[in-house]
Amino acid sequence: MISSEVKRISNCKVNLAIKIEKEDLDPIRQKEVNKIRRDVQIPGFRKGKAPVGLIMRQYKDMIEAYTIDSAINESLMEAEKQNNLTLVGTPEAKKIDHDDDKNLIVEIEAETYPEVEIKKVKGLKISKDKYIVTDKAVDDAIDRLRREKAEITTVEGAAEKGMILTIDMQEVDEKGVEIVGKNYKDVEVRLGEGKFDPELEEQLIGIKSEEERQITKIYPDDFPQKDYAGKKEIFKVKATKLQKEVLPELDEEFFESLNLEVKTPEELKKMTREQMERQYGEESEKRFGDDLTMLLLQENPFDVPDVLVENYLDHIVQDVKKSNPAVKEDDIREYYKGEALNSLKWHYFRDQYAKDNKIEVDDDDLDKFYDELKDEKIKELYQSNPRYLSAVKDDILNKKIYDSIVEQLELEENEIVID
Repeated sequence: MISSEVKRISNCKVNLAIKIEKEDLDPIRQKEVNKIRRDVQIPGFRKGKAPVGLIMRQYKDMIEAYTIDSAINESLMEAEKQNNLTLVGTPEAKKIDHDDDKNLIVEIEAETYPEVEIKKVKGLKISKDKYIVTDKAVDDAIDRLRREKAEITTVEGAAEKGMILTIDMQEVDEKGVEIVGKNYKDVEVRLGEGKFDPELEEQLIGIKSEEERQITKIYPDDFPQKDYAGKKEIFKVKATKLQKEVLPELDEEFFESLNLEVKTPEELKKMTREQMERQYGEESEKRFGDDLTMLLLQENPFDVPDVLVENYLDHIVQDVKKSNPAVKEDDIREYYKGEALNSLKWHYFRDQYAKDNKIEVDDDDLDKFYDELKDEKIKELYQSNPRYLSAVKDDILNKKIYDSIVEQLELEENEIVID
Protein backbone atom coordinates (compact mmCIF):
# COMPACT_ATOMS: atom_id res chain seq x y z
CA MET A 1 0.00 0.00 0.00
CA ILE A 2 1.17 3.49 -0.87
CA SER A 3 0.07 6.39 1.32
CA SER A 4 0.85 10.07 0.90
CA GLU A 5 0.38 13.38 2.63
CA VAL A 6 0.56 16.77 0.91
CA LYS A 7 1.78 20.01 2.39
CA ARG A 8 1.52 23.01 0.08
CA ILE A 9 4.62 25.21 0.12
CA SER A 10 3.32 27.77 -2.36
CA ASN A 11 0.56 28.02 -4.94
CA CYS A 12 2.68 25.93 -7.35
CA LYS A 13 4.90 23.85 -5.06
CA VAL A 14 4.11 20.97 -2.69
CA ASN A 15 5.93 18.73 -0.25
CA LEU A 16 4.90 15.07 -0.54
CA ALA A 17 5.45 12.67 2.36
CA ILE A 18 5.12 9.20 0.83
CA LYS A 19 5.17 5.80 2.53
CA ILE A 20 5.62 2.67 0.43
CA GLU A 21 5.08 -0.46 2.49
CA LYS A 22 7.55 -3.33 2.38
CA GLU A 23 4.97 -5.63 0.77
CA ASP A 24 4.74 -3.21 -2.19
CA LEU A 25 8.52 -2.92 -2.47
CA ASP A 26 9.14 -6.65 -2.79
CA PRO A 27 7.47 -7.12 -6.23
CA ILE A 28 9.20 -3.97 -7.52
CA ARG A 29 12.54 -5.30 -6.30
CA GLN A 30 11.86 -8.63 -7.96
CA LYS A 31 11.19 -6.93 -11.29
CA GLU A 32 14.54 -5.15 -11.10
CA VAL A 33 16.30 -8.42 -10.24
CA ASN A 34 14.74 -10.06 -13.28
CA LYS A 35 15.80 -7.19 -15.52
CA ILE A 36 19.42 -7.39 -14.37
CA ARG A 37 19.45 -11.20 -14.55
CA ARG A 38 18.20 -11.02 -18.14
CA ASP A 39 20.81 -8.50 -19.24
CA VAL A 40 24.07 -9.49 -17.45
CA GLN A 41 26.56 -12.19 -18.36
CA ILE A 42 28.11 -14.03 -15.39
CA PRO A 43 30.99 -16.45 -16.06
CA GLY A 44 29.86 -20.07 -15.86
CA PHE A 45 26.23 -19.31 -16.66
CA ARG A 46 24.37 -18.65 -19.86
CA LYS A 47 23.04 -15.12 -20.23
CA GLY A 48 19.83 -14.80 -18.27
CA LYS A 49 20.29 -18.11 -16.43
CA ALA A 50 22.39 -17.04 -13.41
CA PRO A 51 20.86 -17.93 -10.01
CA VAL A 52 18.67 -15.23 -8.51
CA GLY A 53 20.54 -15.38 -5.21
CA LEU A 54 23.85 -14.77 -6.97
CA ILE A 55 22.38 -11.82 -8.86
CA MET A 56 21.01 -10.34 -5.64
CA ARG A 57 24.34 -10.69 -3.83
CA GLN A 58 26.51 -9.43 -6.68
CA TYR A 59 24.28 -6.53 -7.73
CA LYS A 60 22.78 -5.67 -4.37
CA ASP A 61 23.46 -1.91 -4.46
CA MET A 62 22.31 -1.56 -8.06
CA ILE A 63 19.12 -3.50 -7.40
CA GLU A 64 18.31 -1.37 -4.37
CA ALA A 65 18.93 1.87 -6.28
CA TYR A 66 16.73 0.74 -9.19
CA THR A 67 14.05 -0.48 -6.79
CA ILE A 68 13.90 2.84 -4.96
CA ASP A 69 13.84 4.76 -8.25
CA SER A 70 10.98 2.65 -9.64
CA ALA A 71 9.10 2.74 -6.33
CA ILE A 72 9.32 6.54 -6.21
CA ASN A 73 8.02 6.84 -9.78
CA GLU A 74 5.08 4.56 -9.04
CA SER A 75 4.35 6.29 -5.75
CA LEU A 76 4.33 9.70 -7.42
CA MET A 77 1.67 8.59 -9.87
CA GLU A 78 -0.38 7.18 -7.02
CA ALA A 79 0.10 10.34 -4.95
CA GLU A 80 -1.16 12.43 -7.86
CA LYS A 81 -4.36 10.36 -7.97
CA GLN A 82 -4.83 10.33 -4.20
CA ASN A 83 -4.41 14.10 -3.84
CA ASN A 84 -5.83 15.26 -7.18
CA LEU A 85 -2.51 16.79 -8.21
CA THR A 86 -0.77 17.27 -11.53
CA LEU A 87 2.98 17.44 -11.10
CA VAL A 88 5.18 19.29 -13.59
CA GLY A 89 8.92 19.19 -14.14
CA THR A 90 11.25 16.83 -12.28
CA PRO A 91 10.39 16.30 -8.59
CA GLU A 92 13.28 16.52 -6.13
CA ALA A 93 13.68 13.88 -3.42
CA LYS A 94 14.56 15.62 -0.15
CA LYS A 95 14.66 12.45 1.98
CA ILE A 96 14.85 8.71 1.25
CA ASP A 97 14.90 6.29 4.15
CA HIS A 98 13.48 3.05 5.58
CA ASP A 99 11.59 2.81 8.84
CA ASP A 100 11.96 0.00 11.40
CA ASP A 101 9.52 -2.16 9.42
CA LYS A 102 11.57 -1.71 6.23
CA ASN A 103 8.89 0.46 4.63
CA LEU A 104 10.28 3.08 2.25
CA ILE A 105 9.79 6.66 3.49
CA VAL A 106 10.24 9.37 0.88
CA GLU A 107 9.91 13.14 1.14
CA ILE A 108 9.63 14.90 -2.22
CA GLU A 109 9.36 18.52 -3.24
CA ALA A 110 7.49 18.94 -6.52
CA GLU A 111 5.99 21.67 -8.67
CA THR A 112 2.37 21.64 -9.77
CA TYR A 113 0.19 23.66 -12.06
CA PRO A 114 -0.51 26.88 -10.15
CA GLU A 115 -3.43 27.20 -7.79
CA VAL A 116 -4.91 30.65 -8.35
CA GLU A 117 -6.91 32.45 -5.70
CA ILE A 118 -8.67 35.49 -7.10
CA LYS A 119 -9.28 38.04 -4.36
CA LYS A 120 -9.35 41.45 -6.04
CA VAL A 121 -11.45 42.32 -9.07
CA LYS A 122 -14.54 44.15 -7.90
CA GLY A 123 -13.95 47.87 -7.41
CA LEU A 124 -10.48 48.01 -8.96
CA LYS A 125 -9.83 51.45 -10.46
CA ILE A 126 -8.57 51.75 -14.01
CA SER A 127 -8.67 54.38 -16.74
CA LYS A 128 -9.47 53.93 -20.41
CA ASP A 129 -8.62 56.33 -23.21
CA LYS A 130 -11.52 57.79 -25.17
CA TYR A 131 -10.44 59.54 -28.35
CA ILE A 132 -12.39 62.54 -29.63
CA VAL A 133 -11.83 63.04 -33.37
CA THR A 134 -12.31 66.71 -34.27
CA ASP A 135 -13.36 68.18 -37.61
CA LYS A 136 -9.83 69.55 -38.01
CA ALA A 137 -8.34 66.07 -37.61
CA VAL A 138 -10.70 64.76 -40.28
CA ASP A 139 -9.84 67.65 -42.62
CA ASP A 140 -6.13 67.06 -42.06
CA ALA A 141 -6.52 63.37 -42.89
CA ILE A 142 -8.33 64.26 -46.11
CA ASP A 143 -5.60 66.77 -46.94
CA ARG A 144 -3.06 63.99 -46.58
CA LEU A 145 -5.05 61.97 -49.11
CA ARG A 146 -5.07 64.96 -51.45
CA ARG A 147 -1.34 65.43 -50.92
CA GLU A 148 -0.67 61.89 -52.13
CA LYS A 149 -2.19 62.89 -55.47
CA ALA A 150 -0.97 66.47 -55.48
CA GLU A 151 0.79 68.05 -58.45
CA ILE A 152 4.20 69.55 -57.60
CA THR A 153 5.08 72.55 -59.76
CA THR A 154 8.17 74.77 -59.79
CA VAL A 155 7.37 78.41 -59.07
CA GLU A 156 9.14 81.73 -59.06
CA GLY A 157 9.04 84.41 -56.40
CA ALA A 158 9.62 84.37 -52.64
CA ALA A 159 9.27 81.30 -50.47
CA GLU A 160 6.12 81.16 -48.35
CA LYS A 161 4.79 78.77 -45.75
CA GLY A 162 3.34 75.70 -47.40
CA MET A 163 5.92 75.72 -50.22
CA ILE A 164 8.66 73.14 -50.77
CA LEU A 165 12.12 74.69 -50.75
CA THR A 166 15.28 72.86 -51.84
CA ILE A 167 18.54 74.27 -50.51
CA ASP A 168 22.27 73.59 -50.34
CA MET A 169 23.78 74.18 -46.89
CA GLN A 170 27.33 74.82 -45.72
CA GLU A 171 28.13 75.30 -42.05
CA VAL A 172 30.68 78.05 -41.35
CA ASP A 173 32.44 79.41 -38.27
CA GLU A 174 32.09 82.90 -36.77
CA LYS A 175 34.55 84.23 -39.38
CA GLY A 176 32.68 82.69 -42.27
CA VAL A 177 35.23 79.92 -42.89
CA GLU A 178 33.64 76.73 -44.19
CA ILE A 179 33.71 73.74 -41.81
CA VAL A 180 34.91 70.58 -43.53
CA GLY A 181 32.40 67.75 -43.62
CA LYS A 182 29.45 70.05 -42.88
CA ASN A 183 28.19 70.49 -46.44
CA TYR A 184 24.66 69.30 -47.29
CA LYS A 185 23.20 69.17 -50.81
CA ASP A 186 19.58 69.15 -51.99
CA VAL A 187 17.96 69.49 -48.57
CA GLU A 188 14.18 69.59 -49.00
CA VAL A 189 12.25 71.76 -46.56
CA ARG A 190 8.44 71.97 -46.36
CA LEU A 191 8.14 75.45 -44.93
CA GLY A 192 5.83 75.78 -41.96
CA GLU A 193 5.72 72.10 -41.02
CA GLY A 194 8.53 72.42 -38.47
CA LYS A 195 10.00 69.04 -39.38
CA PHE A 196 13.29 70.56 -40.54
CA ASP A 197 13.82 73.03 -37.68
CA PRO A 198 11.24 75.71 -36.83
CA GLU A 199 13.91 78.32 -36.00
CA LEU A 200 15.77 77.78 -39.29
CA GLU A 201 12.58 77.49 -41.34
CA GLU A 202 11.44 80.91 -40.16
CA GLN A 203 14.69 82.43 -41.47
CA LEU A 204 14.10 80.88 -44.90
CA ILE A 205 10.75 82.60 -45.45
CA GLY A 206 11.03 85.05 -48.34
CA ILE A 207 14.14 83.52 -49.93
CA LYS A 208 14.07 83.32 -53.74
CA SER A 209 15.45 80.70 -56.08
CA GLU A 210 19.26 81.04 -56.50
CA GLU A 211 19.39 83.50 -53.60
CA GLU A 212 22.07 82.98 -50.96
CA ARG A 213 21.46 83.72 -47.32
CA GLN A 214 23.02 83.13 -43.90
CA ILE A 215 20.91 81.54 -41.18
CA THR A 216 21.74 80.82 -37.55
CA LYS A 217 20.72 78.25 -34.97
CA ILE A 218 21.37 79.06 -31.28
CA TYR A 219 20.94 76.24 -28.77
CA PRO A 220 19.78 77.15 -25.23
CA ASP A 221 22.20 76.70 -22.33
CA ASP A 222 20.01 73.94 -20.86
CA PHE A 223 19.79 71.95 -24.11
CA PRO A 224 19.63 68.21 -23.22
CA GLN A 225 22.58 67.29 -25.45
CA LYS A 226 25.48 68.92 -23.60
CA ASP A 227 27.70 69.07 -26.71
CA TYR A 228 25.20 71.51 -28.23
CA ALA A 229 24.16 73.47 -25.12
CA GLY A 230 24.81 77.20 -25.68
CA LYS A 231 26.31 76.55 -29.11
CA LYS A 232 25.68 78.68 -32.21
CA GLU A 233 25.53 77.11 -35.67
CA ILE A 234 25.87 79.31 -38.73
CA PHE A 235 24.92 78.14 -42.22
CA LYS A 236 25.35 79.62 -45.67
CA VAL A 237 22.39 78.46 -47.72
CA LYS A 238 21.49 78.71 -51.36
CA ALA A 239 17.94 78.16 -52.61
CA THR A 240 18.12 75.88 -55.64
CA LYS A 241 14.45 75.16 -56.21
CA LEU A 242 11.08 76.47 -55.07
CA GLN A 243 7.99 74.35 -55.55
CA LYS A 244 4.33 74.55 -54.79
CA GLU A 245 1.98 71.71 -53.99
CA VAL A 246 -1.30 71.96 -55.91
CA LEU A 247 -3.89 69.81 -54.18
CA PRO A 248 -6.66 68.21 -56.27
CA GLU A 249 -10.17 69.49 -55.84
CA LEU A 250 -12.71 67.36 -53.99
CA ASP A 251 -14.49 66.52 -57.24
CA GLU A 252 -15.69 63.44 -59.09
CA GLU A 253 -12.26 62.79 -60.63
CA PHE A 254 -10.59 62.80 -57.21
CA PHE A 255 -13.20 60.47 -55.68
CA GLU A 256 -12.79 58.01 -58.56
CA SER A 257 -9.00 58.03 -58.06
CA LEU A 258 -9.46 56.89 -54.42
CA ASN A 259 -11.34 53.72 -55.45
CA LEU A 260 -13.71 54.30 -52.55
CA GLU A 261 -17.49 54.25 -52.47
CA VAL A 262 -17.81 57.99 -51.90
CA LYS A 263 -19.10 60.60 -54.31
CA THR A 264 -19.30 63.79 -52.27
CA PRO A 265 -17.08 65.68 -49.81
CA GLU A 266 -19.61 64.96 -47.07
CA GLU A 267 -19.46 61.21 -47.72
CA LEU A 268 -15.66 61.32 -47.69
CA LYS A 269 -15.64 63.18 -44.37
CA LYS A 270 -18.12 60.71 -42.87
CA MET A 271 -16.09 57.72 -44.03
CA THR A 272 -12.80 59.26 -42.85
CA ARG A 273 -14.24 60.06 -39.42
CA GLU A 274 -15.56 56.49 -39.04
CA GLN A 275 -12.19 55.02 -40.03
CA MET A 276 -10.31 57.26 -37.59
CA GLU A 277 -12.73 56.56 -34.74
CA ARG A 278 -12.46 52.82 -35.41
CA GLN A 279 -8.66 52.98 -35.58
CA TYR A 280 -8.31 54.98 -32.36
CA GLY A 281 -10.98 52.85 -30.72
CA GLU A 282 -9.07 49.66 -31.50
CA GLU A 283 -5.87 51.26 -30.20
CA SER A 284 -7.66 52.25 -26.99
CA GLU A 285 -9.11 48.75 -26.51
CA LYS A 286 -5.71 47.12 -27.05
CA ARG A 287 -4.00 49.41 -24.53
CA PHE A 288 -6.84 48.99 -22.05
CA GLY A 289 -6.70 45.21 -22.37
CA ASP A 290 -2.96 45.22 -21.67
CA ASP A 291 -3.38 47.59 -18.72
CA LEU A 292 -6.23 45.51 -17.30
CA THR A 293 -4.24 42.29 -17.55
CA MET A 294 -1.30 43.80 -15.70
CA LEU A 295 -3.56 45.30 -13.01
CA LEU A 296 -5.34 41.99 -12.35
CA LEU A 297 -2.06 40.07 -12.15
CA GLN A 298 -0.55 42.67 -9.81
CA GLU A 299 -3.57 42.62 -7.51
CA ASN A 300 -3.84 38.81 -7.53
CA PRO A 301 -0.23 37.60 -7.44
CA PHE A 302 0.75 33.95 -7.81
CA ASP A 303 3.76 31.98 -9.02
CA VAL A 304 4.18 29.85 -12.11
CA PRO A 305 6.65 26.93 -12.20
CA ASP A 306 9.88 27.75 -14.01
CA VAL A 307 9.54 24.62 -16.12
CA LEU A 308 6.31 25.93 -17.66
CA VAL A 309 7.96 29.25 -18.49
CA GLU A 310 10.91 27.45 -20.08
CA ASN A 311 8.58 25.22 -22.11
CA TYR A 312 6.73 28.30 -23.33
CA LEU A 313 10.04 29.91 -24.28
CA ASP A 314 11.04 26.76 -26.18
CA HIS A 315 8.20 27.41 -28.63
CA ILE A 316 9.11 31.08 -28.97
CA VAL A 317 12.74 30.17 -29.67
CA GLN A 318 11.63 27.77 -32.41
CA ASP A 319 9.47 30.43 -34.06
CA VAL A 320 12.14 33.14 -33.91
CA LYS A 321 14.85 30.80 -35.16
CA LYS A 322 12.77 29.95 -38.22
CA SER A 323 12.81 33.55 -39.41
CA ASN A 324 16.20 34.55 -37.96
CA PRO A 325 18.55 31.59 -37.34
CA ALA A 326 21.45 33.87 -36.37
CA VAL A 327 19.81 35.13 -33.16
CA LYS A 328 21.28 33.60 -30.01
CA GLU A 329 18.88 31.41 -28.03
CA ASP A 330 19.87 33.00 -24.71
CA ASP A 331 19.06 36.44 -26.10
CA ILE A 332 15.64 35.26 -27.27
CA ARG A 333 14.85 33.73 -23.89
CA GLU A 334 15.94 36.84 -22.02
CA TYR A 335 13.95 39.16 -24.28
CA TYR A 336 10.70 37.16 -24.13
CA LYS A 337 10.89 35.91 -20.53
CA GLY A 338 8.60 38.61 -19.12
CA GLU A 339 6.08 38.15 -21.91
CA ALA A 340 6.09 34.37 -21.42
CA LEU A 341 5.52 34.69 -17.67
CA ASN A 342 2.66 37.18 -18.06
CA SER A 343 1.01 35.12 -20.81
CA LEU A 344 1.05 32.00 -18.64
CA LYS A 345 -0.22 33.88 -15.59
CA TRP A 346 -3.07 35.38 -17.57
CA HIS A 347 -3.97 31.92 -18.93
CA TYR A 348 -4.31 30.46 -15.42
CA PHE A 349 -6.01 33.57 -14.03
CA ARG A 350 -8.55 33.51 -16.85
CA ASP A 351 -9.35 29.81 -16.38
CA GLN A 352 -9.77 30.24 -12.62
CA TYR A 353 -11.98 33.30 -13.07
CA ALA A 354 -14.21 31.40 -15.50
CA LYS A 355 -14.42 28.48 -13.04
CA ASP A 356 -15.16 30.72 -10.03
CA ASN A 357 -17.89 32.60 -11.91
CA LYS A 358 -19.26 29.59 -13.81
CA ILE A 359 -18.59 31.21 -17.18
CA GLU A 360 -18.90 28.76 -20.06
CA VAL A 361 -19.60 28.74 -23.78
CA ASP A 362 -22.98 27.11 -24.43
CA ASP A 363 -25.02 26.27 -27.51
CA ASP A 364 -26.80 29.64 -27.39
CA ASP A 365 -23.43 31.41 -27.70
CA LEU A 366 -22.49 29.31 -30.73
CA ASP A 367 -25.93 29.79 -32.31
CA LYS A 368 -25.52 33.55 -31.97
CA PHE A 369 -22.09 33.36 -33.60
CA TYR A 370 -23.44 31.28 -36.50
CA ASP A 371 -26.40 33.64 -36.97
CA GLU A 372 -23.99 36.53 -37.46
CA LEU A 373 -22.18 34.72 -40.28
CA LYS A 374 -23.64 35.69 -43.63
CA ASP A 375 -21.84 33.10 -45.76
CA GLU A 376 -23.23 29.58 -45.42
CA LYS A 377 -19.97 28.02 -46.65
CA ILE A 378 -17.99 29.78 -43.92
CA LYS A 379 -20.57 28.64 -41.37
CA GLU A 380 -20.19 25.02 -42.54
CA LEU A 381 -16.40 25.35 -42.33
CA TYR A 382 -16.57 26.39 -38.67
CA GLN A 383 -19.09 23.68 -37.84
CA SER A 384 -17.07 20.91 -39.50
CA ASN A 385 -13.55 21.86 -38.43
CA PRO A 386 -12.82 21.13 -34.73
CA ARG A 387 -9.77 23.43 -34.71
CA TYR A 388 -11.74 26.40 -36.02
CA LEU A 389 -14.61 25.66 -33.64
CA SER A 390 -12.21 25.49 -30.69
CA ALA A 391 -10.78 28.91 -31.63
CA VAL A 392 -14.29 30.37 -31.83
CA LYS A 393 -15.19 28.98 -28.40
CA ASP A 394 -12.02 30.43 -26.94
CA ASP A 395 -12.80 33.86 -28.40
CA ILE A 396 -16.34 33.78 -27.06
CA LEU A 397 -15.11 32.69 -23.62
CA ASN A 398 -12.52 35.49 -23.55
CA LYS A 399 -15.21 38.03 -24.45
CA LYS A 400 -17.56 36.78 -21.70
CA ILE A 401 -14.75 36.84 -19.12
CA TYR A 402 -13.69 40.33 -20.26
CA ASP A 403 -17.25 41.69 -20.05
CA SER A 404 -17.77 40.11 -16.62
CA ILE A 405 -14.57 41.69 -15.26
CA VAL A 406 -15.20 45.13 -16.76
CA GLU A 407 -18.67 45.24 -15.15
CA GLN A 408 -17.00 45.07 -11.72
CA LEU A 409 -14.39 47.80 -12.28
CA GLU A 410 -14.44 51.45 -11.37
CA LEU A 411 -13.80 52.68 -14.90
CA GLU A 412 -12.60 56.20 -15.54
CA GLU A 413 -12.55 57.61 -19.08
CA ASN A 414 -9.57 59.65 -20.13
CA GLU A 415 -10.60 61.89 -23.03
CA ILE A 416 -7.93 62.57 -25.65
CA VAL A 417 -8.74 65.12 -28.35
CA ILE A 418 -7.33 64.37 -31.79
CA ASP A 419 -6.94 67.83 -33.30
